[in-house]
Amino acid sequence: MGHKNEFDVIVVGAGPNGLCCGAYLARAGARVCVLEKKWETGGGLSTDDFQSPFRFNLHAIYMMLAEQMPAYHDLELPDNNLAFLRPEAQMAFHYKDGNALLLYTDPKKSAESIRRFSAEDAETFEKMYTEFKEISDEILIPATYVHPIPGLDNVMLLNRTELGRRCVEISEQTPASILDFYGFKDPRIRGALLYICTMWGLDPDSPSVGYLIPLYIYRMLNAAIVRGGSHTLSSAIHNDLMRHNGRVLEWADVTEIIVRGGKVAGVRTSDGREFRARAVVSTLNPEQTFLKCLDEKHLHEDLVAGVKNWRWEPRSFYTAHWGIKGDAPQFQAAESNPDVNEALIHIFGYETEEDVKAHIAGIDQGELLEPAGHFTCTTRFDPHQASSSGLYGPLHTLRFESWAPYELKGKEWDDIKRDLSRQCYDMVSRYSTNMADAKILFQFSYSPLDIERRLATMTKGSFKHGEYNPLQMGYLRPNEDCSRHRTPLEGLYLGGASSYPGGMILLSAGYLAAKVVVEDLGLDMWWSPPEYIVKAKEKGYIP
Repeated sequence: MGHKNEFDVIVVGAGPNGLCCGAYLARAGARVCVLEKKWETGGGLSTDDFQSPFRFNLHAIYMMLAEQMPAYHDLELPDNNLAFLRPEAQMAFHYKDGNALLLYTDPKKSAESIRRFSAEDAETFEKMYTEFKEISDEILIPATYVHPIPGLDNVMLLNRTELGRRCVEISEQTPASILDFYGFKDPRIRGALLYICTMWGLDPDSPSVGYLIPLYIYRMLNAAIVRGGSHTLSSAIHNDLMRHNGRVLEWADVTEIIVRGGKVAGVRTSDGREFRARAVVSTLNPEQTFLKCLDEKHLHEDLVAGVKNWRWEPRSFYTAHWGIKGDAPQFQAAESNPDVNEALIHIFGYETEEDVKAHIAGIDQGELLEPAGHFTCTTRFDPHQASSSGLYGPLHTLRFESWAPYELKGKEWDDIKRDLSRQCYDMVSRYSTNMADAKILFQFSYSPLDIERRLATMTKGSFKHGEYNPLQMGYLRPNEDCSRHRTPLEGLYLGGASSYPGGMILLSAGYLAAKVVVEDLGLDMWWSPPEYIVKAKEKGYIP
C-alpha cells in the first residue's frame, strides 16, 4: 500500500471497544489505524486530575467482568501495568436508623449480614446467588463473547438442558418480579436487590431482559476498580496496539464513510483528510454511523427506519466528585459491623423497593428528588488515585453517582449541578462520623448534559449508547442485520456499545468485530476462545 493514509482497517472511535478491536487486528497482521475525534483515547474509561492532586473517574469505574474479559489474557494486559482491585466488602446499604446491610464477594458472609434482617431471606439469598453464579459462569458470560443467534433459536437451544431451561425461566422475569420469584420477604433486602438490578438503567418492570439480572447481581458483588484509575485499562490496550504496529490518530473527527462501487473504501474527516481501507469498523452510535456518516441511498429502507427509531436510555447519571483533605470516610453503621467502612460501594436513600421505584419514576418525569445513589472513596483501596499525603494529606478522592434525567423539569443542569453537589455531600455526611470535618480541596459536578458534551456517542447522556429493551438487545442490537457485527454494506462493521452485547466495559463488541474482520480479510486468527467458552459450547449452552 503506497498511500500514507492507506490501511487494511480503519477503526472509528478509540473508546475501549475501538482500541480492543484495533489491538486484536494489529496482532493479526492488519495495518490498522484507529481514528479518535477527541484529544485523548479511552472513551468512557476516562480519568482526569484537572491539575489537582486527585484522580477522578468521570464515567466507568466499576468493572463487572475484569479478568473474565478475553482481552485481559489475550492482550497480556497485566504486562501493561493493568491490575484490578476487588475488595471483599462490596456493597453497604445504609439506613436511617444507623444499620447497614453489607454484601460481600463471599455469599456466605453476605448471608450472615442478611440474617440480621431476615433468617429466611438469608437462605433464599444463598440459593439465588448459587444459581446466578452458575448461570452466569456457564451460560451468560460465555454468550457475551460469541455472536448472537435469533431469540427463539436461543430459547430452543437453552431448553435442551436443565440449566438452560432455568436460565430461560429467570430471563422471563423483570427486576421487580424476581423478588417474588425467589420469595424475598424483608423490605430492605428487596430494596437492596432491586437497586442492584436497576442501578445500570433497567426499569423495574423491564420485560424480556431478565437474563441481565443474574449477571448484575453476581458480578456487581464481584466488582473491581482499576489501579491508578479507569483510564489505565484503556492505556494498557492502547500500548498493546501500538506495540504491534497499530496507529492511533487523535483530533480525527470522522464525518463520512466513503462508499465506492457499493463497497466501503475508507473515511473522510471534518478537516478533509481521506483515509483508505479495505474495512471500516465503526464504534459510533447508530445515528452517527448510518445517518450522519453515510448517505441513506447506500442502505435499505428497513435499516434506516430502524435507526431513526433507536431509543436512548430513559435516564442517565449525575456524578459529584470531591478531593478532600482528611481521613477516609467512616460510617455510623460501622459501630455494629466494622466491615462497613471497607465497602467498595455505599448506597444511600433507599429503605425499601418502593423507594427505588419512586426514585426511578421521578427521574423519568424529569424531576430531581432528594439525593440518593451510590458512593465510593477510591483512595481507600487505591492510594494511587490521590497524591501521596506529604505536607498536604491525608488526601482522598470521593465519587457519588445518582440516576438523573437528561432534561430537567423547569430547571437547567448548568444552573443547579454545583448546588446539587453540596446536597449530595451533605447527604452522605449524615451517615458518616467524619466527613463533615474534612476539607474539600477540589470538586466538580458532571451532569447528563456534560456526558453528551464530552462523549458525543452518548446522546442524551445515554452511557450504553442506547436503551436496553427487548427490541434493542441480543440479536436485535442494533438490528437483526448488524447484530453479528457485519452490516449489509460490504466492508462496514460495527464494534461499539450500540452493537451486541451492549455497553458496560465488557470489551466484547470490539472483540467480536475483530473476529469477523479477521475472517473476511483472511488474516491470522491468532487467538483462541477462553476455556469457559469452549466448555459452554461442549455443554450445548451457546451456539
